[in-house]
Amino acid sequence: MNGLNGDNELVYKALRKFESTYGSSDHVSITVSPASLILLGDHTHYNEGVLLSVCVNRVWTVLIRKRKDRVVNFASADSDKFLSTTFDSLEQIDCNEFNLLRHLTKMLNEQELIKLGFDCVISSNVPECLGLGSLAGMQVAFVNNIKKVYSLNVEDELLLDLIKKNETPVIGKISNQAHHHTAQNGKEGKIYNYDLRTKNSQYINFFDRELNIVICDTKEAIINPQERCNERVEECEVGVKGLRLYIWGIKNLRDVESDFLLRHYHMLPHRIFNRVLYNVNERKRAESAVKFLRKGMMEDFGVLITESHWSLSKDYEISNDNSDFIVTEAVKLPGVLSSKMISCSPIKSVFNIVEGKLTDNFVKKIGRLYKDHFGTELKFHILKITHGVKRVSNKEVMTLSN
Repeated sequence: MNGLNGDNELVYKALRKFESTYGSSDHVSITVSPASLILLGDHTHYNEGVLLSVCVNRVWTVLIRKRKDRVVNFASADSDKFLSTTFDSLEQIDCNEFNLLRHLTKMLNEQELIKLGFDCVISSNVPECLGLGSLAGMQVAFVNNIKKVYSLNVEDELLLDLIKKNETPVIGKISNQAHHHTAQNGKEGKIYNYDLRTKNSQYINFFDRELNIVICDTKEAIINPQERCNERVEECEVGVKGLRLYIWGIKNLRDVESDFLLRHYHMLPHRIFNRVLYNVNERKRAESAVKFLRKGMMEDFGVLITESHWSLSKDYEISNDNSDFIVTEAVKLPGVLSSKMISCSPIKSVFNIVEGKLTDNFVKKIGRLYKDHFGTELKFHILKITHGVKRVSNKEVMTLSN
């Protein structure tokens, strides 16, 4: 897909960085990929769940030009970080900003998909609070550009599988394929519905009326968010093993229904039961949400998202006082359809679906309530649903270069 659609400033900055670092931007290839956001289905992906997600209009841009040797160069347009290495030395150099891309490059080379090196520049306007959705956008932009530059005759699915394999050793089993598929395949104004068991996907119209996704960013870091989320994966695995004593042939929690679970309440430790309960009910919420959206029942859809937050808070125990306060107060304000924490974010943050004409009022009121309670100010990110990864055409590159 071509077209910058408002990302010109970011691409222009990255292009200038490429020229200052590598001498010129001749023959450079540019891809732009959005961050993704999970609306429903969080933490069901490791039980072959059903997820609803969107692309948001905060993006990563990746510029690549193939070299004639085996040298691999990475530079950031957002910092002074620069890494120069070769395929043979990729594992010997550590640079946190480029680690995921460095490991991806090694995998691509080991599979003989790329044999010559490249010059690369990355840049992003994605807020840190989008967490795993930001990592997905960066890697999807990178592999799509690699596919273009090296004329790879491979399916997109193979490249997305590589991203999953690349992430898992770094962030654990919370690596979520729904994020990758959303950044790759998302469409403007539509929710991406992905079933991790059947691998089927569909698009659902969402913005039939003017709505914004408003993120309340507390700017407060969460200590070891990935460690905590991976603990929930392990607890669900314990629950599956326990339930296998009563359900023959169960593969994972996708095979468990809530009525059966409630009948066997005393067969699992209380903490494990709550983790399983969240997972089973979240899948049901995602399935119900699809039906509500197709019928245009937006308020009912919004209620499910807010219910999901409280289940993450009480059953999964991964929320915090800041996020709970925001959700409690947000849903009282006019024009707010739903409010929910961003799962596995490194920052305490909440996304809200808000009527467009009431967004300014929402920002003003929730900001004041939060400051009165916690003594600090929220940062707001007002987002729209956008499309997935796109390539910048040669004509657009030439226009930006002039």
